[in-house]
Amino acid sequence: MIYYIILGVIITTILLVKLTEFIHLPHEKFRKYVKFSLILFVLLIISFLFRFFPAVVAAIPGVFLVCYRWRFLISILSKLFYRKKSSNFSSKNAMSRKNALDILGLKDGVSREEILETYQSLIKKNHPDLGGSDWITKQINQARDTLLG
Repeated sequence: MIYYIILGVIITTILLVKLTEFIHLPHEKFRKYVKFSLILFVLLIISFLFRFFPAVVAAIPGVFLVCYRWRFLISILSKLFYRKKSSNFSSKNAMSRKNALDILGLKDGVSREEILETYQSLIKKNHPDLGGSDWITKQINQARDTLLG
């Protein structure tokens, strides 16, 4: 009897350590593991239902049909609850001074006026309203902000 108690305490301790490691993962990795765990859990439930209630197989096409018919509501709810919070000042979006100079085609040590002149000429050529690309315009704007920052 004492062996079962000791084994239970050891297993509980290991599970708690793994749970705290899981909780303290970086946000993206945590979300990935939670999604994987959720999919695995759903598959286990479905396999359990297949084993003991074979009539569930007939209901699966109906579930897919309902999900397909109500996909707009599902997409609205997913956007509402899983909206990504983006920041313009995150480290992923940070541009180095060298990259900003390369984008604007300038050399190091340029004046503020030269930066603005080059920016104006590039934005006139690449503005989305004039047939340019949104992405290029964002890069030009970010380069200007980095250099004048």
